[in-house]
Amino acid sequence: MEARSVWLAFSVLRVAWVLLPQSGYVHPDEFFQSPEVMAGAVLDYKVHLTWEWNEDFPARSPLFPYLTSGIPFLVLKTINSLCLLAGSTSAYVLLIAPRLWTAVLSFCIDFCLYKICNTVGAKWKGAKMDGFRCLAVFSASYVTLVLFTRTFSNVLEAVLFAAIIALILDSIQVGKPETIHDKNKTESATDEDFPDIINGQDLSHSHSVLLSVLIVVGFFNRPTFLAFALVPMLYWAFCPIHQNNGLWLKDVIWKVLCLVPGAILTFGTIIVCDSIYFGSLNFQSVSVDAFLHSPTGLFQNLTVTPLNLLSYNFDKSKLEQHGLHPRVTHLLVNTPLLFGVLAILAFLDLPHFGTKILSYLKQGKSKTKMSNAEKDNGSNEQNKEGHTKSTDGTKLDVEIFFLLCYFIPILILSVVPHHEPRYISPCLIPLLLAFHNRLVWKGSNKLVFGGFVAANILGGVLFGVLHQGGVVPSLLHLHRVVHNQQSTEKVHIIYFHTYMPPGHLLGIHSNQTSNQSTGKIDILPKVTNEKAGPEVHLHDLAGASVNVLSKELNTFYQQKQVDNNARIYIVSPSTLHHTLNMYDQRTNMSIVLLEVFFPHLSMEDPPNVWDIVQIQSEKDSTLLERLKLMFGLNLYEVM
Repeated sequence: MEARSVWLAFSVLRVAWVLLPQSGYVHPDEFFQSPEVMAGAVLDYKVHLTWEWNEDFPARSPLFPYLTSGIPFLVLKTINSLCLLAGSTSAYVLLIAPRLWTAVLSFCIDFCLYKICNTVGAKWKGAKMDGFRCLAVFSASYVTLVLFTRTFSNVLEAVLFAAIIALILDSIQVGKPETIHDKNKTESATDEDFPDIINGQDLSHSHSVLLSVLIVVGFFNRPTFLAFALVPMLYWAFCPIHQNNGLWLKDVIWKVLCLVPGAILTFGTIIVCDSIYFGSLNFQSVSVDAFLHSPTGLFQNLTVTPLNLLSYNFDKSKLEQHGLHPRVTHLLVNTPLLFGVLAILAFLDLPHFGTKILSYLKQGKSKTKMSNAEKDNGSNEQNKEGHTKSTDGTKLDVEIFFLLCYFIPILILSVVPHHEPRYISPCLIPLLLAFHNRLVWKGSNKLVFGGFVAANILGGVLFGVLHQGGVVPSLLHLHRVVHNQQSTEKVHIIYFHTYMPPGHLLGIHSNQTSNQSTGKIDILPKVTNEKAGPEVHLHDLAGASVNVLSKELNTFYQQKQVDNNARIYIVSPSTLHHTLNMYDQRTNMSIVLLEVFFPHLSMEDPPNVWDIVQIQSEKDSTLLERLKLMFGLNLYEVM
């Protein structure tokens, strides 16, 4: 099958899987850094804001959640205001609208990859860069199908990373053999004589403003973006290097100065917007008169969210709350987990990679000596195009460039000892550019191709379907349950040993006066929905002990007996079904199983061997029932 057809097929799958929708729940940040925040700001839903949105110490800029989730929610709000949809917005629409828009944004990476391949056109390891083959490999990766269709800030980081690489390579004049060697040598040259090489003879400054804007935007989206932008921007600044008369230093200074205006304007705009959003500034204080009257007061009230986030992440005591990892986790664990055989190819290429770098360093020293000798002898001749012969050696080996863009960010991000795999997901871009031509069903590459297919099927099923796969379907179901309750009822929903449930999927509005949350466990204040529905309390017990669950149930059950108008629901992994049955037998409560959401894999509460043996020994149980009791999320009602 042609690479173009493969890319089109997987592009359709990327969108279709969003609409299905994917049941897997990768990490709470996919909800609590964007849709949960924007559902409160745009749709006026009652939501739970995490520590990053604390107005006293905000660590996230709201501009980028507005971009990924705010826009689709604004569309939904407009449709509802025009009465184009009957009733309230369904949980399904609330789920897929931001994901679908994020999937659309991910296609910007496809565009950049295709442009990069066409711009470079380099050839190494016996194969030429192929735009559609690169897109086919990118679209087939489970990182693209799963992570890049979720509302993670890492998706926008990947888009910006791809855009910067594309812009920088586009600003370089792609060297042809004629511009590298003299005419006589060119006549006998072939593609094999010039592998891996781009001749950096001239660098256009036309992208300097756009590059400065993208860097600042990336920094405010995630401060770690600077690690990804480091290698491309260093190359943009230092290549080509004019080795005579100190021109290289002047070039570097000029290029850096070209970045300053756009960077300052973007930096100031985002800071002002963030400060207004979090209430440290108001529109009146941004006026010229206010600035002239008290400039220091204005600067003291500014909110710089990336600095707050960096301050938090360099505080080890705070990082311990999220988990600390060995500093080799990204390099040795997360890269194979995300990139599979591509990561292995990068590791195997390290000796060749190191040899090339040493070779170029030696060439650089020898060319410097030759340049100095030519300067002394006055023999610094010029070619017909106006470039000195000494500048002909300024070239970019694209394999080294892409591998540096891959390894350097990983090494920098490894400094902070909290390593989540998605942090390095943008590294897929340079890795694909370096090794996509190895993924062919031919000769020794068959093993590489087979490993890529197997790893991505496994990763797609694990994170797109199984991992915490019952949480989202349970919320979609409970959305319907809540909106069908009587307005006089109280509803308590307890999530036990699951990831934090995103409350906006319940669709609870805050159009009436609400009470404050009574503690850390109730993550949604007491509110009513838009149809004057029941009071809804969403409780996240996370990985608490059974004693904590027992205490909460006793409290709610006593209220239920007094008022007789309360409903109590428990959502917990099926691996804890036996535990809840034992608790049911010891109390007066009746805990009734209503639904099983399958499949659901909880890494924190995996099925153990004894459970499997017990289930298999039971009579009259089908295979599906056994699987549900091992890999399900149960919804109970306390009667």
